[in-house]
Amino acid sequence: MNLACPFCEPARDRVFHEDPLVIALWDGFPVSPGHALIVPRRHVPTWFDATREEQAAILRTIDRVRQEILRRYQPDGFNIGINVGEAAGQTVFHLHLHVIPRYRGDVPNPRGGVRRVIPHRADYLASPPPGLDLVSLPPHTRPLIRGDADPLLPHLRSDLDRALGADLAISFILRSGVRLIGEHLRDLLRRGGRLRILTGDYLDVTEPEALRELQDLEGNLNLRVFEARATSFHPKAFIFRFPDGSGTAYVGSSNLTASALNNGVEWNYRVVTSGDPAGFTEVQAAFEALFQHPAARPVDD
Repeated sequence: MNLACPFCEPARDRVFHEDPLVIALWDGFPVSPGHALIVPRRHVPTWFDATREEQAAILRTIDRVRQEILRRYQPDGFNIGINVGEAAGQTVFHLHLHVIPRYRGDVPNPRGGVRRVIPHRADYLASPPPGLDLVSLPPHTRPLIRGDADPLLPHLRSDLDRALGADLAISFILRSGVRLIGEHLRDLLRRGGRLRILTGDYLDVTEPEALRELQDLEGNLNLRVFEARATSFHPKAFIFRFPDGSGTAYVGSSNLTASALNNGVEWNYRVVTSGDPAGFTEVQAAFEALFQHPAARPVDD
C-alpha cells in the first residue's frame, strides 16, 4: 500500500464494487456521466506488473461495472482502456482500467474511438477552457457556510463541476450572479447533465437580461419563472446530483447575485445524502412540488 496513492485508500462513497483482488469506483474527474475505474487492491504501477490473477479479475469486473453504469445511466456506447506509462498519459501509477460511457453527441465526430479521447475532458490537469476555472474540492465540508470570508461560490462551483444534474430554486437572479457560474453551467450541460432553474418575478428584482443569458445555454435546460401574484416568492436552494448517486443541497439566504455568492454575509446550510438522506429527499421533493406548481411558467422569448 502507498499512503500517497489515491487508489490505495479511495473515498468509500466512490467505491461501488469489491472483491478479494479488485475494486470498482467512480472516477474523480469523469469525462462523461458514469465514468468508472477498475483498480487492483495491490499497488502495482501498470497492467504488465499485475499478476495473471489480477489481470483476469480486472477483465471479469468489466461486465459488472457495465451493468452498474447501465442501471444508473443510459449510455449509447463505451470506451474501455488503460494508460501505461507517462508517455501514454498515465498520471497515477497504480494500475486502473477506465470504463467510459459514451453518449450520442458528446463529441461532434466520435469516429476513431480511443484514438481520440473526448477533447475537452481528456486532460483534467491542463488549463481549463477560457472562462472556466474547474474546482475539484470545496473549501470545507462543514454544514454551515456563512458568507463573507466563507463565500458560497466556490462550493457551488465545486459541486457543479462534478454534478450530473442541478436544480436551482432562486428568488432573485441577476446577470452578476449568472456570470459567476455561467461557464460551469455550460460545462454541466455540455457533459450531458440536466439543469433546472426556477426563479420568480417577486418585486421585479430578477433581471430579464439574466434570464436571456441562461436561455442561451445549450443542452438539457428547463428554465421557469414563478409568477408571484398573490404571494411572495423567496426560496434559495441549490441541489446537486452526482454520478455515484449521492447528492448535496444548500438551503439558505443566497440569491444568484455576485454579492450573495461572493462577499455578502449569507448563511447556507449544506445537506448531504451520506449524512442526512431524509433531509436531502425532503429538499428535492419540495423543489419538485414548486417546479410543477401552476404558477411556475416556462420562460420563452
